Amino acid sequence: MTKKKQARDSSKYLNIIIDEAHNILSYSSQRESETWKDYRLETFEEIVKEGRKFGVFLTIASQRPSDISPTIISQLHNYFLHRLINNKDIEAVERTISYLDKVSFDSLPILPTGTCVLAGLSAQVPLIIEVNKIPDENEPQNKTIKPTEFWS
Repeated sequence: MTKKKQARDSSKYLNIIIDEAHNILSYSSQRESETWKDYRLETFEEIVKEGRKFGVFLTIASQRPSDISPTIISQLHNYFLHRLINNKDIEAVERTISYLDKVSFDSLPILPTGTCVLAGLSAQVPLIIEVNKIPDENEPQNKTIKPTEFWS
């Protein structure tokens, strides 16, 4: 039997988006058996390492990059780094993103709301960019409640 090479339609792709990725892509999860945790992480590590050539991509969002598998973090091509205050998270990013300069690292704890450092293949040098505010009618209802506003 001969293997026929088929042209892949490059306009079709799958982008898996994982929000709160530190809950799913962590080595320290206590929710499942070690066997299932190993299988889950190996699956996502394989997707991030080999998926590109098959049109499968991974987009992750996390407030705790230090909890995510270093293999996964190191395979990402672009990073939008919002304010990070926790030293473990900053150190994890520093270990993984070798082309980020000291000024960018030093700015992570003091970035204003709505700004981030863009680093990766899409930027020749790390950039601090401002993200447009979502229009009020489209804004999610996820603001932290301020109990003092209800006190009389």
